[in-house]
Amino acid sequence: MGTVYITGYSGVGKSMIGRLIASRKEVAFLDTNKRIVEKENKTINDIYLDDGEEYFHKLEKDILKNEIKPGMIISLGANIPKDEENRILIKKSGKVIYLRAKADTIYKNLTDSYEKRPYLKNNFSIFTLEQKLEEMRPYYEELANYIVDIDDKTVSSIFKESLAIYNYENKIKYHIYIK
Repeated sequence: MGTVYITGYSGVGKSMIGRLIASRKEVAFLDTNKRIVEKENKTINDIYLDDGEEYFHKLEKDILKNEIKPGMIISLGANIPKDEENRILIKKSGKVIYLRAKADTIYKNLTDSYEKRPYLKNNFSIFTLEQKLEEMRPYYEELANYIVDIDDKTVSSIFKESLAIYNYENKIKYHIYIK
């Protein structure tokens, strides 16, 4: 069974969808950001403030190199794909589902939590999100084996599309029984 990575910008639901798939398929799930918070016993904001962005990205790379096992579902931090070494490692070890969204969707999704995101907390706007998405899009698209557009969709719909991809990638056959 192959590793499946879920990528996309902050607020697209990578962790939620990854957790749902892992629960349904009874496989291990790892959220790189949550793992860093656990290991460091600090919030991401505190890591950025105390140790710097470069240190945070080193922690991300360490997780990719040392904690990923075949068959896991991995929710990638939003900026992990920016690093070429990370992209190479991810491509070699699994398949990638890119949860793609427009800036206004992300803005709505992050309105209550943007302060927790170091690269948005001081400049949260549609314009900033559009710039960040433009910067990150080539990296996400380079990695993507599959793209799931999430705009105007329910969580259930996004989950079903992502689960179908997971099943396809892992050659899982399923049957529909009609009574």
